[in-house]
Amino acid sequence: MTDRILENDTALKILSLLVAIAIWLQVNSSAAPRQVERKLGPVPVTWLAATNHYTVLSMHPASVTIDIKGPPTSVSQSIHAEAWVDLAHITKPGTYSLPVSASVPPGTSLVSVSPSDVTVTVDRIVAKKFSITAVPVGHVASGYGIVSMTPVSTAVEVSGPSHDVAAVAHVYARVNVSGQTSNLNAQEALVAVNAAGHTVPQVTVSPSLMNVAVTVSPEKVLPVVVKYHGTPGTGYVVGPITVDPRHVTVYGPASALSGLTAMDTQAITISGRTTSVTKRVGLVLPSGVTAAPSTVRATISIGP
Repeated sequence: MTDRILENDTALKILSLLVAIAIWLQVNSSAAPRQVERKLGPVPVTWLAATNHYTVLSMHPASVTIDIKGPPTSVSQSIHAEAWVDLAHITKPGTYSLPVSASVPPGTSLVSVSPSDVTVTVDRIVAKKFSITAVPVGHVASGYGIVSMTPVSTAVEVSGPSHDVAAVAHVYARVNVSGQTSNLNAQEALVAVNAAGHTVPQVTVSPSLMNVAVTVSPEKVLPVVVKYHGTPGTGYVVGPITVDPRHVTVYGPASALSGLTAMDTQAITISGRTTSVTKRVGLVLPSGVTAAPSTVRATISIGP
């Protein structure tokens, strides 16, 4: 029967086709699937650190292109990849050239990262304590003044890159007092500023908010009168009297301030003196009245 099949031309053609199909299936079943490439980017470069002691101030370039490959279906669906540099071996602040690592989507493999290295400037993270300065914004109503501005806490912590923390000169709580005629309790954001009053970037103030109690009172600016008692030594007389400052601001109920035209100092003793006397002396304040400043520097000249 086999001889008859071999003698049949049609049967031979069919048999040859079946053999060719079998060979093609065997070859293609053992061949690797078709691979295609795709570029993803720009991909931002982040950083990893073994501890929180260091941070990145700048990175150039800040993004890379990631080339991946894989089966057409996996590659066409790939839209996300990650890139980073590792700070684990950094031991001091400075500028470094670091290799970029990358992770690619499932079903694909990494071909290349371009560029393969980036320039990174690193600084140490530090923390420092600062006192809080409450600063008024605007002006209270005419005839009124700010007696005091008191934050609920006296100090905060400022943390960040050592270069930026070193630039911090003050931590301000800025309170809007425009038009105020009474006491105010406000919660304000704390701002770290440099010596020029400009906000310092890349630092964190903790806590970030602070309550500030503002005492507002009627005020009056009055001249200071230096008082003394006694008489100089024989043959000597009192000469010019000076005081610094010459005026002070007094605060208190309007009824207490209305009758005041000047502020007297506590009396300075000059009995028997033959030389001038300079003394820091307090003011005589009526009940319920305060002054800023509360002491002055008085000089009483004594000469022949």
